[in-house]
Amino acid sequence: MTEYRIDDLARVSGTTTRNIRGYQERGLLPQPLRRGRVAIYTEKHLRNLKAINKLLSSGFTLKHIATFLTNPGARIGDALELNEILDEPWSATERPLLRRDELEERLGPLDDAALAGLIAAGIVTETVEDGVYEAADSRIIGNLGRLVDRGMELAVLADVHQRFAQKVTEAAEVFMTAAHEEVDRRRGPGWLPESDDDVAWAVSLFGAMRRAGTENAHAALDRALDAALDSELRAHQNAVDHRASTDEAAG
Repeated sequence: MTEYRIDDLARVSGTTTRNIRGYQERGLLPQPLRRGRVAIYTEKHLRNLKAINKLLSSGFTLKHIATFLTNPGARIGDALELNEILDEPWSATERPLLRRDELEERLGPLDDAALAGLIAAGIVTETVEDGVYEAADSRIIGNLGRLVDRGMELAVLADVHQRFAQKVTEAAEVFMTAAHEEVDRRRGPGWLPESDDDVAWAVSLFGAMRRAGTENAHAALDRALDAALDSELRAHQNAVDHRASTDEAAG
C-alpha cells in the first residue's frame, strides 16, 4: 500500500496541504494514520481527493460533495438540492410584506387567535420586524380576501387552506419520489453525476416530472372540483325535496 506524507499527497493529487486539512475538518477525508508525530495518508485519501477535485471542477459545491462522500446512499435530488434549482420557474411569486393593518384591509378584523391561525396554516409568517408579516403567496391573500368578502369565516378558510395544502404536498411527493426512483433504476442507487451532461440529465428528468405533476394536478383538481360541486348540489336538492315532502305531508 502506497503511503504519503501530506506534502507528497498534495503534490500527487494536484491540491494544497491547506485544502487537505480543510477537507479533513469538513469530514470529506478520513483522518490520517499516525506514526509518532507524522501523519500518514493512503491511496484512499488520494482517491477521495481526486473525486473532490473532479466534482469541484464540474461545478459542485463542497456542501454537495460532503453529501456524496459522507452519505453514498443519498438521493441525487437531495444531494444536488434540485428543489432550489427547479422552484423558480414555476413557483416564484410575490411574497409581500404586510403590516397587520394591511392584512386587515384584505381579510377583515384580526384578533390574536385569527392571526395565529394564519401563521399556523402557513399563509403568513412573522418577520424580525414587530407587526410585519410575510405572505406565502400574494394570490392566496387575494383569494382569501374575496371569500371573506362573500361572508366566509377566516378561521374556516385558514383551516381549509392548511388541509388542502397538506394534500397537495402529499401529491407532489408522489411525483418527486417517482423521479428519484427512476434515477436509481437507470443509474443505480447512490449514483453520482460525473459531468455537466449527467447534471443536465438529472435536472431535465426532475423538471419533466414537475411539469407533468403541475399539469396533471390542474386537470385532476378541475375534475374533482366539478364532481364535488355536483355532489353538493345534489345533496342540497335532496334536502330541499325532502323538506318540501315533509311540509306537504304535515299540511
